[in-house]
Amino acid sequence: MLASVASSTSANRIKRKLYESGINSSVIQTPHMLTKEGCGYCLRFDDSFKTTVEQVALEFGIKIRAFYQESYNENKKVYHKI
Repeated sequence: MLASVASSTSANRIKRKLYESGINSSVIQTPHMLTKEGCGYCLRFDDSFKTTVEQVALEFGIKIRAFYQESYNENKKVYHKI
């Protein structure tokens, strides 16, 4: 699952807090097909931690733009907004 945020700083703050709780995640640039502005960052994490990610973002005052489910369709990555 991806959580879209405005900056790498925001994504890394959430990632650091998750790591302290034993949750693995990674920061990536927002895939081009998901952003109109052509920039932004996403936090990639296991679906089961969505509520935790929301709580950490709220704790830091970070706005999550959207959540996306990743899947594959004919060997191509597809994203579904949640």
